[in-house]
Amino acid sequence: MTDDDRRALMIGAVLGDSHEESMLWSKAIGALSQTVQALSAELSSRVKVVVMYHVGGRLAPNEFEGVRTGRFTKAKSLLVVQAAVSGGPAEDHRAVLVSLLSDAVSEAERYVVKEGLADGLPEIRDLVQRLRDASHAT
Repeated sequence: MTDDDRRALMIGAVLGDSHEESMLWSKAIGALSQTVQALSAELSSRVKVVVMYHVGGRLAPNEFEGVRTGRFTKAKSLLVVQAAVSGGPAEDHRAVLVSLLSDAVSEAERYVVKEGLADGLPEIRDLVQRLRDASHAT
């Protein structure tokens, strides 16, 4: 079992372009991913969640807005939720990403409850709340 097989919350990204602003988003997503990785190291959850940020660009614009359920892998109890990032300039990249992360976890909770996989994702929700609190403190 790899670390990713045990981690309750993981972050990934798909970039729709390679221009300067996309690289700023990529850097912010990477930093958030490292923070989430550290905070979720000892976290357990019946359903693991991957939030995949889709950063829109000229080569691959986003085909959706907000968040949406991607796929669920029963064998790994792994749910992928996609979050659309406009890819344009932002005053605070991290704040945008944390807000989308919160929305994505809400979407994941709706899915797991609807499908009878869990009563919710309180451990993951608590982690996201800590990120939100930290964002407001800076």
